Amino acid sequence: MRLKIIIYMIFVMVIISSCGVPQSDYDKLNAELKHLKMENNRLLTELDDCKYGAEKIVAKVEKAYTKKEYAIARQNIKMLYDKHPESPKNSEFIILLKKIGKEELVEKKRKEAEEKERIRLANINNTGMWSANYYVDDFGEPTKEGYISNTLIIQGTFSNTATQNSALNVRFLISNSSDISLKLFEYAGNNPVKAYSPTSYRVLIQDKDGKRLKLRSVNYSDRLSFDKTNSRKVHNVLMKGGAIKFKIVEVDTPTTEYEFAIQKADWYENAYKKLKES
Repeated sequence: MRLKIIIYMIFVMVIISSCGVPQSDYDKLNAELKHLKMENNRLLTELDDCKYGAEKIVAKVEKAYTKKEYAIARQNIKMLYDKHPESPKNSEFIILLKKIGKEELVEKKRKEAEEKERIRLANINNTGMWSANYYVDDFGEPTKEGYISNTLIIQGTFSNTATQNSALNVRFLISNSSDISLKLFEYAGNNPVKAYSPTSYRVLIQDKDGKRLKLRSVNYSDRLSFDKTNSRKVHNVLMKGGAIKFKIVEVDTPTTEYEFAIQKADWYENAYKKLKES
């Protein structure tokens, strides 16, 4: 149709540029041209209504939502609002947008969980810095009681009234998610810090996301032990992996402090699964 109008415009210009054109012929051609323009606009409006009519757009929204094509659904919801602000469906689709947002979040978490499990299965035998072991009896024979510990010594520093920032070694002993202890070896020696009466400690932990926890532990013998509640909190931090920071302060002697960090606690989950399976 537009091509036809262009041809007519060229034709009119040719006639006008010629000599001796009767006014009646010019008026007739001009009227025809106006008519063609009006017809062209009418057809364009009909085409727009056909392609972008309210019912068409609503159908596209509903189809896209059913197929979980949320980006297309959003696009058409906006189009309906822009082209048909009077449509009663607009208010309904505002609610639908919120629903889409929630469903997208659920879908995102599902995909993240699937990807996490895929990576874990691909690294099923990878326990990172952790290893599942067995306690031994009085004869040095392995028992059926297992535990998780760090394969390599975790290094840190300690300070008290006698020394500042001296070498510290740390070893975890994890029997299960509700029974976690750690041994502190001052001056990176072989003998852990001992207590001849229960000694309490404040334990500050910063997980891989920067979240901080304030916990308590007690040394009854040669290790700092967390109760069930605090053990689970430590377990959850280790399950997240990544870089973890620890700061431990003796309650009765605040000048005694221990600091250490795990650079990469990844794959603790695999080690824990091996422990449970054993």
